Amino acid sequence: MKLQHSLRILKISAISAVMAAILLAGCGKQNTSSGTPPAQAKQPAGSSSAAAAAQVALSSWQQGDKAGAVSNFLAADWNARPLFAADSPLNLSEDQFKALSAADQQAKSSELTKQLASMKQLALAVAQAGRDAVTKGDTTVAQKYFASLKQCGTALSGPDYSALVQLVGKAFIKMADAESAKIGQ
Repeated sequence: MKLQHSLRILKISAISAVMAAILLAGCGKQNTSSGTPPAQAKQPAGSSSAAAAAQVALSSWQQGDKAGAVSNFLAADWNARPLFAADSPLNLSEDQFKALSAADQQAKSSELTKQLASMKQLALAVAQAGRDAVTKGDTTVAQKYFASLKQCGTALSGPDYSALVQLVGKAFIKMADAESAKIGQ
């Protein structure tokens, strides 16, 4: 029942996000004649392992290593930038996305949707691991899962990311807050 509620929240957020992305893409679109994407933010020296942690979690999930992905999610430094691989559409800001040609926007949107679907599934698994810890009576461990989920959501909902990624981040925050609130009851 709780999982269905979380899925419902994510589905509603995803639908809203897609609609917002379509509206935003159509309203402020700036076609570039070269069709090349804008320059990505450079990764600061010494931050490769911190930035890789978020990508490692996502990659583990996509490769079917669910337990490893959840573990890597908890280990991720959600304050590090960039969080994802340099070529990931998850790293695009809204302005960078709008600066793409229509064809590149379409291609990036497709890839972005796939990666966000994996992120949402991973977030649901993290929330479930937290609920499982609560069931076992280990609220301290549960809070770690929910805190990590909230940190991820906070990171993704920042202005460094596209509107679609920001909406997913906000959904992660709501999910984490709802799960944490249940522990306090």
